[in-house]
This record gives sequence, C-alpha cells and structure tokens, in this order.
Amino acid sequence: MPTSLAIQELRVSQLVALFPGGDPGYFRSCLAYYETDHVQRIAEKILANGGNYPMVQTNYTDIQQMNYALRVLATELFPDCHIAYLREQLLQYDHSHIEQVTEAVVAVPGPERLTWGKIDRSDFIRDETYKADALAQLTLDYPQIWKSSLRAVLAENNWDYLNSHAQLADMGSGGFWNSIRNFFLHWTFSRRGSTSSSSSSSSSETHELSDPDLIDEISQLWRRKAEAQSGEDEKMAHQINEAEYTVCEQLITCLCCYGDYTFEQLAFCSEGDHAFCHSCIRRFITEGLFGQGALRGAARIGCISFSGCRGCLPPRMLQHVLPQDLWMAYETSVFEENLKQTPGSIVQCAGCSYSEIDESTRPFAEALERVEPLLRITRWMMVVATIVFSFFDLPFAFVIALHCFVLSQWDLRRDLQTVYDRIVRERRGNAFQCRNPACNKLTCLQCMRTIRGLHKCWEKEQDGLRLYVEKAMADAVKRTCPMCNLSFQKSDGCNKIVCRCESYSHFCDHFRDVPGAPCDKCKKCDLYKTDPEDEAVQKAAARARKEYLHNHPDVAIQVPQTTRMVIGPLSALEKFDLWREESILWVLQYGIQLMV
Repeated sequence: MPTSLAIQELRVSQLVALFPGGDPGYFRSCLAYYETDHVQRIAEKILANGGNYPMVQTNYTDIQQMNYALRVLATELFPDCHIAYLREQLLQYDHSHIEQVTEAVVAVPGPERLTWGKIDRSDFIRDETYKADALAQLTLDYPQIWKSSLRAVLAENNWDYLNSHAQLADMGSGGFWNSIRNFFLHWTFSRRGSTSSSSSSSSSETHELSDPDLIDEISQLWRRKAEAQSGEDEKMAHQINEAEYTVCEQLITCLCCYGDYTFEQLAFCSEGDHAFCHSCIRRFITEGLFGQGALRGAARIGCISFSGCRGCLPPRMLQHVLPQDLWMAYETSVFEENLKQTPGSIVQCAGCSYSEIDESTRPFAEALERVEPLLRITRWMMVVATIVFSFFDLPFAFVIALHCFVLSQWDLRRDLQTVYDRIVRERRGNAFQCRNPACNKLTCLQCMRTIRGLHKCWEKEQDGLRLYVEKAMADAVKRTCPMCNLSFQKSDGCNKIVCRCESYSHFCDHFRDVPGAPCDKCKKCDLYKTDPEDEAVQKAAARARKEYLHNHPDVAIQVPQTTRMVIGPLSALEKFDLWREESILWVLQYGIQLMV
C-alpha cells in the first residue's frame, strides 16, 4: 500500500505533466489546501487564474533554483540589500522564491551592504554534499583542530571552503586550539588512543571528493600557493643576483636618484641611453598623475633625464614597472583625454570611466544649427506681415505686433533643450548599463547618478527644497506668540486669540469712523480684517523657493527648471500656464524629432 508521501509525489508528478515547467514546490503547497480531488481542483484553480503558475528550469536542481533566485534578488531587484538577509529570507520558502522574498523585503527592508550590486561565489547556498566534502577536506588540512570547531568556522563563512581555509590559516594552524589539543594528547591519551587516532586520520585521507565546485576551489587554493611560492622564489633570486652584482662591482647607477641597482631593477628609455630605477619611475608617474597633473592624458611620456633626451618611457615598460592600480589610473587619464576630443554625444558611467558614443541622436549644438535658419525666417516673415497689414488693417497689425513681442520674450533655447532631452530619453532610455566587469553599475541618464534599488532623480535636493517651501507655506497661515512660541491657526471668527501666556495681544481696539480704514492712533493689527490665505501662501512659497535656491546654488544647478515641483493646489491660471507650456513643448518635439 503506497504511503501518503508516495501519493503526494504521484499527484505532484501528475500536475507537472499537466503544467509543464511548473514548480513542484508550488504544487506541494497547493495540495495541502484540498482533501479530495486534489489534482482536478488545483488544475481548475490554475485555469481560472488564466493558466498562470510559477515555473522553474527543469534541468536545475533545488539548490541551483535557489541560487538563481538569490542572484536575481541580489543583483537586479535589491542590489543594496545585504546578501545574508536575502539568503535567510530565501531559505524560509519552498517555492516562488523571487516573488515571496520580494514581498517580504518590500514589507520589511533589510540592512544595506557596501558591495552594491555584486554577489560572490561564497554567497551562494551550498548543498549537503558540498558541506560534507568541505568538512572532510578541512579535517585533513587541519587534523589538530576539533571537528566541532571546523564546523563552526564553516558555518560562520556560509560553508565556503576557501574562506574557511583562509580564516584557519590566519589563526596560525590552530593556534590556541592546537596547544590545548596537544596538551590533552600528551597527558591524557594513551599510546593506543594515539595510534587509533593516527590510524583514523590516515584512513580519512582516503576520502574521495565528489562535489565539482569543491574540487575546483581546491585547485584554486593550490594555484594560489604555487603563485605565492613563485613570488618568494623570485624575491630570493633578486637578493642572490644583487649580492653577485655587488661582489663583482657591476651595479648600475640610476640617473635620477643616483643609487646603485642591478640590471633587472632598472628601466631604460626608448633610446636605451638612460637608466632609471623602478622606484623613481613610480614616484615620477605618481606625481605627474596625482600631484602637479602634468602627465594626465599624456599619450607619450618623455625621458626624465636632464640631458635633453628625445626618447620616451615605453608603455610596455611602464606596464611592467608600475603597480596595477597606478597603471590603470594612467590609462584612464589617457582614455578620458581622448574622449574629450571625440565628436558627438558621450554617455559615461557614474561609477567609473567607462563610456560609449551615443549614436541615437545628433548633438544639441548641431540640431540647434539646423533649427536656427527656420526660426530666423519665421521671425522675418512675421515682421514683414506686420508691416504689410499696417497699411490695410491697423488693429490686426497691432495684434501681430503684440504677438511678435510675446515671441521675443520666449526663452526658445530652454524649451529646445527640454525637447531635445525628451527625445534623447525616448531613443536612449533612462538608464545606462556599465559593461566594465569591475564596475557593472547602472547609471541614471537624467541625474547621472548610480541607480540603487528604487531610484528617484534629485531626490535629496527636491526633498530639501520641498520641506523648506512647505514650512514657509505653513508659517504663512500660522500665528506664533513671541513669548511662549505657541503656534496656532485661525479657522473662523475674529483675529483675537489668547495664548497660554496671554502675551499675544497686538490688536487694535480703537474706534474708527470709517470701517476698514487704517487706524491713526496705533500701528497694531486689525481685529477683524483678514488677508486672503491663498495669496499669502503662494507668496510665501515663491519667496521660500527663491531664498532656498539662492542659498543653495548647487541645488539650483542640479534640479533642472523642467522639473516642476508642485507644492499645494494649483490655481486655474497655473493650470492654464502648465497646459500652454506642455502644448508648446509637444509641438516643438514633433517638429524637431526629424532633425535630430
């Protein structure tokens, strides 16, 4: 008689056959909601939902499916969320990992991480085979450490073999653990126990690894050890070589610092007449790039001797002598200098110097040159029309002249720039993907900042401006006592309000012959006169916006004029002005789209 687990797996296989590519974990969770006719009722439910159901890669294992979901979550959906938090959330669900983790992280955001948008191989989820092989291999590598301690180190490093091996190596082959274990081995264990321990250790050396990822990591570890040993051998060879040069008195003098070095420690100019040590060349390039800046963008670096040599420092020699970061900084400066001389629009990553030439649209200056003749002809035609109609119909000529005056006050260049930016965004998109493997960041093409998760252009600048203007608008309708700083707002009635300290009493109580006339006995506020609040609020908002942009010129540059910030309700005149502006931009956009 088949067990309940076998019956459940049979039903899951039937559902997978009915819905190819479906997630078995999703089907298992659906089976728990029904008591009879499981397959039929689940199939009807899926068809009622339009035939939509979670799908998985059929050639992936469960661990591979979870690692794929973790990669999508960590690099695309939540590139600024800590990977450990995403991995913890991922392990809580049996199916639909991306959807369920997304809902959980949106509801409760996780901690941020420093390495934005990147995921390392050590961050992925490991299967049980890898964990067992990693523990067995570390037991062979560090036999003096207890297995429970090895298991704790592995758990601390997400069961990654390379990171765990490096951590144990930094501890000094066991360190304190080694001393304690040797103490007990010497004083407590008998010879028989030691023999059995050594025999078990030797028998464990026959353990065969079956996980391909762990085998590859062990190969990487051996390559690292070989490279480290090669570096030590090279260092020893240089020391022996320098000693032989010194004994034979064959050391060569550097023409910059006048120190004595071996031939391998020197670099020569392209003419081969002047020798310089590697330290002098590094200091010279560092000063030229980050000090005075004379070498920034220099495609040819001349010989640094004082004899007027016409040679140069060959790029191949510089690449061999300079450290990797210094050589990359020099290449970046040359690339940026050549980029400035490239005609056309350039799209650059906000995180590095990676750039691409934008061939989707012509440059704005070139497009403006095409539009200028048409605008000049239009202005002359309007002037001619005004002169002609002035002889026949004077009122109509006055209307045309007024229209020409309005057009002369029109900032056409700003609107053309706005329209050009819209066309560029339609053709090029709103984001730029960096193809530099070391960067691989996403740049917003509107504010030229790195996109991290849910992005909003000029968010900080607009928030500061918005809060300042909103505070000014609120203060415009509030009254504050100068003594106790109590703020209040009148809803109806007269202006007389008594605060808790009874100091807010600056209203005029004198009798007036003409109601509404100013008082001739004092300059206090009117008791019953009320200024329109809407007008006061709008004036306060305009004044606050002007003050904020004046005190923060960087914000005025970063927040474009085309970004309309709406604070408070729009009046009918503002709505009409907004409609007029959008209509003009719409006409210009469809007219200029053919020219760029």
